[in-house]
Parts: sequence; C-alpha cells; structure tokens
Amino acid sequence: MKNKIIVKPESANLWWGIYGFCEKIGWEDLNLFDENEKRIGGVCLNSKSYLRAALDDLRDIPKEMQFVKAIEKYLSDNKCHYWYYYDNKDSEDFYEVPYLAPKNNEGTKPRFMDIWHPDEGIGISTINSAIKTWAKDHLNLENCYIEIQNEESFEDSLTSFKEEEKLFGSDSKLEVKFADELIKELSIYWNKTRDEVFKILEKSVK
Repeated sequence: MKNKIIVKPESANLWWGIYGFCEKIGWEDLNLFDENEKRIGGVCLNSKSYLRAALDDLRDIPKEMQFVKAIEKYLSDNKCHYWYYYDNKDSEDFYEVPYLAPKNNEGTKPRFMDIWHPDEGIGISTINSAIKTWAKDHLNLENCYIEIQNEESFEDSLTSFKEEEKLFGSDSKLEVKFADELIKELSIYWNKTRDEVFKILEKSVK
C-alpha cells in the first residue's frame, strides 16, 4: 500500500497557470498533510525561471554569495535541489522540522525549506515529482501517492482570473489554448480520458 501525501497549494494564480489562462508561476507555497489530514509541514516550491531571474540582483549583495553559488549549481543540472532556513537556538519562536533534514553547525534542523525543481514553471507534474523526491529524501518514503487539492473548480478559477483581469483594467477576451501538456496533466489530475478533458475545457470557456 502506498503512503499518501496531500498537497494544498495557497494561491489562485498557480491554477491560472496550470489551466493555461496565463504563464505558469515560478514559485508556490505548499502545505503538506498525511492521509489522515495531519499536517506534516510546509515547503516553498521554486522553478528555474524564478531563481534565474533573481540572480542578477543577488550577485550585487555580498552576503548572498553562498545563495548565488547554490542557485548557479542548481541551474547547471536537471535535479531537485533544496535550500534550508535555520533558526538560532536562542530564538524566541525557535522551531525545527519534525522530519529528516540536515543539521547546521549548531546541531539544529531547519525551520523551513525550499524545493528547487528543474522545471521552468510549476504545473501538476512539477508538484508531483517535487513532493515525491522530497518524501524520499526527508521521510524515507520510496514510493508514495501525491494528492493535489484545489478548492476551486476549473470554472471557478476561470471566473476568478477574469475578475482579476477586470480589476487591473484589462477587458480583453481571454483565449485559452488547450495545449497537449495541459490536456495530459488534467487527464491525470481529473482521472479522465483526454477527450473527456477536452470537452470539459471547451464547454467551460464558451
């Protein structure tokens, strides 16, 4: 039997990008739970486009050199990397993650962490592979099922995107392109055939 990890993203614009209303976003906070809905923790998922764009500004900050070198190494290969944030031991709200993670020079585990994924933008497959890799490295789970939860339906996401456009003064007609990647990801996410997914998408934007 596979262990299940439930992933609850935080932002609406993640889904706008996944559904093809706009470009996929470069980072997203993810809350992680076990199959009993008990919270495991949270991570920030970053993509190559996001960290690549940050490099120029970071290079001008001497104290960020270690961070810059880590990003450059990450950008040079095609693997998941991690970046850990540690509390001082005497911090008033000191916290350590409850799962496996590398300790710093003070012997403490991190408070929080980033997952740096090799994809350029964040989609369903990005989240799925990132959390599977994270679970293997930090929970010793070789194989687990990832359930990504979204509180909004496709139609609700489309409505909220259109409302956001109007809020910022754009009344242009939205043209959703049903790319093969979108059809494939939603077919897996919704557990439907590609034809069924295409019909849902077509009906939703009419």
